[in-house]
Amino acid sequence: MTIGAIQTSTNTATFGGSRATMDTYQFLRLLIVELTSQNPMDPVRDRDFLAQMAQLNTAQQMERIGGLFTTFQAAGLIGREVEAVLPTGARLSGKVEGVQMSAGRVFLTINGEAIPMESLRAIR
Repeated sequence: MTIGAIQTSTNTATFGGSRATMDTYQFLRLLIVELTSQNPMDPVRDRDFLAQMAQLNTAQQMERIGGLFTTFQAAGLIGREVEAVLPTGARLSGKVEGVQMSAGRVFLTINGEAIPMESLRAIR
């Protein structure tokens, strides 16, 4: 069975070539710019600010849930035969021996080598 690449992030949706979603850092930068450039005669109301903070919290929780889902998905591949394309363009085939998390990314151990999950091209 051959499948397409597995997406590991919710930041891949695009509209007209630009990213449609934003990560936590981008959201915080936008919030800071909004607060520093607001009209002093008409500041953001407390409830609006709290609503934005709630949105930030929700976005962070969804990001964590997405990461957990990806990790569980990767753990389900242990023992399966897969094919990956490395950033160098080389193809690598082998059994998934283990799963690692590093810097928020999931890596599969194939033939003793850590391969980013987004490099997968086929699962057999």
